[in-house]
Amino acid sequence: MKYVEFNIETNKIEFLNSVFGFESILLNGKQISKKFSFSGITHNINLNSQNLTLESQYKQFGKREIKLELKENGKLIETKIVEADKKQRIYWIAIGIFIGLLGFKLGQFLIQSVSG
Repeated sequence: MKYVEFNIETNKIEFLNSVFGFESILLNGKQISKKFSFSGITHNINLNSQNLTLESQYKQFGKREIKLELKENGKLIETKIVEADKKQRIYWIAIGIFIGLLGFKLGQFLIQSVSG
């Protein structure tokens, strides 16, 4: 799902984040970076002769927002803050419940195997 778009002259930089935490960066519609992030990560972008970085920071507690900073040679160009998708939170809760139940059942199986 698309979160943010940055425009540098005639170039478009897009930030996308999947439900499972994969961040993708598109430059003029072409994917140039894809990384897994739980709480934030840095993506490097080479645009003509410019060396840009797009840093994401995910605040999981409180406001649950994603802060994106576009920088050129370490100097901040633009900051955008977006609210995290509520669906994403629901998916992670469901995954957590599933893993918890699976762990519980595995624990029961192991205890029965050892004791009997």
